[in-house]
Amino acid sequence: MKKALLVLTVFLIVLLPLCAVAEEKLPRFRFPAANYVGYEDYDFVVSMEMQTVGSLASSKMMQLRDQNGRVWAEKEFKPGAKQLTFKVPLDKSYLGGYDLSVWCGDTLVSGNSAYVAVTNKHQKAVVKVDTQEPCMSISLDCAYIGGPTDEILGILDEFGVKATFFMTGEFVLNFPEEAKRIRDAGHEIGCHSLSHPHLLDYGLDMRFKQVRRNVEIIRDTLGVNPRLFRPPFGEFDVTISAPARAEGMEVCLWSIDSHDWDWDRCPEPEKVVKIVTKDVTPGTIILFHLDGFFTPEVLRQVILYYQNELGLTLVPITELMAKGGLTLPACPYEDAQ
Repeated sequence: MKKALLVLTVFLIVLLPLCAVAEEKLPRFRFPAANYVGYEDYDFVVSMEMQTVGSLASSKMMQLRDQNGRVWAEKEFKPGAKQLTFKVPLDKSYLGGYDLSVWCGDTLVSGNSAYVAVTNKHQKAVVKVDTQEPCMSISLDCAYIGGPTDEILGILDEFGVKATFFMTGEFVLNFPEEAKRIRDAGHEIGCHSLSHPHLLDYGLDMRFKQVRRNVEIIRDTLGVNPRLFRPPFGEFDVTISAPARAEGMEVCLWSIDSHDWDWDRCPEPEKVVKIVTKDVTPGTIILFHLDGFFTPEVLRQVILYYQNELGLTLVPITELMAKGGLTLPACPYEDAQ
């Protein structure tokens, strides 16, 4: 009996710790970047960095998954391996924005997540809509400061016009009551970046932040899901359009710039009027600014011209797009309007 107890004691003291040491530990990985862009009909490739090596006795299947549990790719990871790379052929079903992580069975093995915006790299921005219907759009950018908002809203209401207002996040935060009055008047709200920088001067993370934070502020403050994004200064590439489309927005520029912001070129309202009444046809999108020089005075003149002389109806840009058969990206929010 004593001998059996002695053997058991030796087992507990010596062998159990050895078993614990031999227990498998899964490796840990991390994404080398916070944000990525993927392209429809192209491969998306991401190589994970090793956070901890772990100790595997046998190969394990690692999976790249999104926030919905969809498996994007899986890769066998062998004992002693130092690298894990996933390759995903992207098709149309991947269009949108996703938070990615790495799993081994039910265990999360990535120490961080990454966001990827998947887009069609050949999709062009909306500049003018090809439509035979007698319609056009007026848009007003709201970037830095408040303007004669109530006067402009009064003019639009007087002529029964609904316009599209592109707001920066800073404008909404600094002038929330003006933004709400625009919304309450039934006008369309679009995104214009967080702070109106030259986006191409910044890295990918800042480009994504300028788009996604803008959407968040508009949603939280105004309760609106914006469906259009206008890049500041009209400057963008696919790394800017990708996060915009992932947020359910199409990139929208303009057909005619009023230059109501340019005092050197347009020091009097007549010069602005001349610009925005030349070559206007169905599908035209006009760019004005909420705080532009002479904007209320010019609007009163040109709306009468568009309606009475050209016989055009002024509608929000998404309505104009629909008349031209253009579709919007899928909106990722359940309460999308």
